[in-house]
Amino acid sequence: MAYAPGTSQIPVLILKEDTRRERGKRAIYGNINAARAVSEIVRSTLGPRGMNKMLVDSLGDIIITNDGATILDELDVAHPAAKLMVQAAKSQDSIAGDGTTSVAVLAGELLAQAEKLLDKGIHPIIIVNAYKKAMDKAKEFLEKYLTKEIDVEKDADLLIKVAVSSLNSKLPHDVREYFAELAYKAAKLGYDADRNYLDLDLISLIQKEGKTLMDSELVEGVVIDKKIVHEEMPKIKRNARIALIDQNIEMEKADVTSNITLRDLSALETLKQKEKEEIEKMVKRLIDLNVDVVFCQRGISDSAQDIMAKHGIMAARRVRRADMLLLSRATGAKIVSSLEDLSEEDLGYAGLVEERKVGEDRMIFVSECKNPRAATILIRGASKHITDEAERAIKDALNVLKDVFEDKRIVPGAGAVEAALYHYLREWADSDPSLTGKEKLVIKAYTDALMAIPKALIENMGGDVIELEAELRKANLDKEKRGHYGFDASVGKVVNVYEAGLLDPLRVKKYVITTATEAAITILRIDDIIASKPKKEEKGKGGPEGYGAGGGMGGGEF
Repeated sequence: MAYAPGTSQIPVLILKEDTRRERGKRAIYGNINAARAVSEIVRSTLGPRGMNKMLVDSLGDIIITNDGATILDELDVAHPAAKLMVQAAKSQDSIAGDGTTSVAVLAGELLAQAEKLLDKGIHPIIIVNAYKKAMDKAKEFLEKYLTKEIDVEKDADLLIKVAVSSLNSKLPHDVREYFAELAYKAAKLGYDADRNYLDLDLISLIQKEGKTLMDSELVEGVVIDKKIVHEEMPKIKRNARIALIDQNIEMEKADVTSNITLRDLSALETLKQKEKEEIEKMVKRLIDLNVDVVFCQRGISDSAQDIMAKHGIMAARRVRRADMLLLSRATGAKIVSSLEDLSEEDLGYAGLVEERKVGEDRMIFVSECKNPRAATILIRGASKHITDEAERAIKDALNVLKDVFEDKRIVPGAGAVEAALYHYLREWADSDPSLTGKEKLVIKAYTDALMAIPKALIENMGGDVIELEAELRKANLDKEKRGHYGFDASVGKVVNVYEAGLLDPLRVKKYVITTATEAAITILRIDDIIASKPKKEEKGKGGPEGYGAGGGMGGGEF
């Protein structure tokens, strides 16, 4: 319902009768509450002492994790503001590969501070504009005062420490450094210095239940989750010449509608003989080129397998396209789509190709390549839940290593950046004459929001928030040592982060600040919500008649 201007307040119906609409402060407060609810879900998972979440889907499948990206990805939220928070976290994950929990926590606290400012009568646009100025200054101070450049060739220890920091909240203490070293070695293999690019698609992760996390291993090459197709084929080949074939090594099957009429049994025998000759012709090309190992993306017939086995050729069939590409990068072989076109130049090399039993399955290991550009991390663990969480953890470690390999810049972790920015921004707000009184108030609220991350670290290990937060702020007062001190939740103390090795990539921290602030700004700028009534078949998905369980969009439920 609206009123047309200049018509003596005649009501005009511009929306359907079943459309829900909320305006003004009610809409803003409702969105803030919904977004903060998402933030509170993941807040308790932050840090090495963070709690886990058990997620159960509609089929009863269980995921146990404290990985923020996974939790938010699995949440089936209905409220639009809550969805914005989830999208912001996913954006952080795609850009930097880590920091999703920090984004949700910081965005939630920025909105909590904005709610207090709204209660004091400050207009949302003033808050939004001051938040933007604070964000830009925070990134400027971050790059100017808190960033350290590293050499990826010489500073291997620092790179491993960065990987360990990303694993702190996801893996048991005694395996973090081992997994960080696995991730570093894999990242080094996949890094192209000429292009300054680390292609994570060149690093394959395979889970196999059984043994312990410490039995996980890195293969400088490729592991194929397939077995050798014929029992008589050799199970190990040294100094192997490798062919990669994207063609059926068998006779093409006739179309289902085709008919073949044979006059007598001799015609059938002739047909079989022709098929055998064609297959022998295919395999002869491999024999003539002295191929030792064949990886085929398609099928290999029984007769072709027999011939290969007699000539000592090892073969695997129906290999995934992704694995074929990894084999090509690792061995130097080219993928050919026709055996007739296979030449000496198309063959690759590996010092060792062998079939091993891993758990209950057999797998093919291709290693000792001359210049391996691909790697495989084989993750072991007592159960599927453990290997799943380990895979999520090592993906985070690889992503932060990608950030550092490409940017070559790191920043202090463990809340040291937030504590340093707290002081830098407050000093700037007090000294900049271009800022109004209200803007200064908002910027100081922004600095209080930044401290939500170290506060969450303290809360999640059961520490005294007031005492330890004050100690952290005090430790970062001195400009000479500002940014050197953070809160190590593993030991429950304020420590020198460079000595403790608690380091983060600049890219992660910069985008945490950017993404969280922009998400909060987006939500604060919404003062009118217009929502159509859900279709009948969709009722009940997010609560009756709307987004919340109580039917109101502004209630902050999801």
